[in-house]
Amino acid sequence: MTEARKIRTTSDGCIHDTDIPFLDKKARVKCRVQTYEGPVTRVMAYVKVHGRQMLADTITGTLYDPKTGRSNSHRLTLIRIEK
Repeated sequence: MTEARKIRTTSDGCIHDTDIPFLDKKARVKCRVQTYEGPVTRVMAYVKVHGRQMLADTITGTLYDPKTGRSNSHRLTLIRIEK
């Protein structure tokens, strides 16, 4: 059995650009995100970063805390995880 590839993050707290394609192999979920232009639906993947369960935007690599909704960007907030 091989060990799962570790997802790397940038100093800004996003998924490293070269690691975003590896999110395709993770469990995905649609989420509503509040942006400065209004709410949008984004596809996220569950990842473990520094021992914490997080949601990562599969396009931008932005990380969100699923419990608090906070992201590494002050302009983006997770509103809800859609079922």
